[in-house]
Amino acid sequence: MRMRKSALYLLITVFFWGTSFIFVKIGLEEVPPVTLAMLRFAIAIPLLFLLMRRPLGQPLSNEKKEWVPLLFLGLTGVTLYHLFQNVGMGFTSASESSVIIASNPVFIALFSRILLGERLSKAKATGILIAFSGVILVVLRDGISFGSPSFLGDLICLGSVFSWVAYSLYTKKRLLRSSPIEITAYSSLFGMIFLAPIALAIEGFAVPVLPSSWLSLIMLGVFSSAVGYLLWNRSLSEITASEAGSYLFLIPVIASVSAFIFLGERLDGPFFIGSALVILGLILTTR
Repeated sequence: MRMRKSALYLLITVFFWGTSFIFVKIGLEEVPPVTLAMLRFAIAIPLLFLLMRRPLGQPLSNEKKEWVPLLFLGLTGVTLYHLFQNVGMGFTSASESSVIIASNPVFIALFSRILLGERLSKAKATGILIAFSGVILVVLRDGISFGSPSFLGDLICLGSVFSWVAYSLYTKKRLLRSSPIEITAYSSLFGMIFLAPIALAIEGFAVPVLPSSWLSLIMLGVFSSAVGYLLWNRSLSEITASEAGSYLFLIPVIASVSAFIFLGERLDGPFFIGSALVILGLILTTR
């Protein structure tokens, strides 16, 4: 029953995160990348503290040892993750960036085994390899041009992968001492605080004007950030990091279909074959 509930949480999460690439792409048409990341969490944070039923100014603890881990989670899971993702997406497509970031499960499984001692069965390892091969097929379907802006964007997006691995593994460890909602709310708050001076120094500050930009920010803030992060952290409290990470393989499938519908990005044979491998790998991993 617990696994079934976690599966539902994760499916909702990857749907919001898969479609978020579309809203990031739309938002970037008017809003600079760091400002976009900062504003989405400015929208998410009041909602998270409302759900937590704790005033925004009320501290979680007066002990420094309680704050340092949350500062680290804010830096890795919010500041660095979205900094790399948004800047990278300025050079590459929504579907391709989602595939790069969907390599997360491989590294989560690897480092979960090394750092957390989580067991990785043959079935799970096989599923991860099959799903990852699907990801590779999708991302390489047009070949690689090392000097192209798209390749540069892909490399920048890889920074998001390692930031998210650090966030997920430390969150799993941290959940032994704090609730999912506390971790989500405070790490989001600290992450936004780190983003604010970067946005002001590099981009200045301009309030978005276009309705499409505000729609993107609301979708990113409410669903991708507040709801998505909360459900992800709640799932980590019930299942292993590698099991939760396996669902991230679905993100490029959802993102590519969304990009096809809303942005006119193309889908082809290798995409469908790669997507089928991703789904097969997910089935093997979560059996």
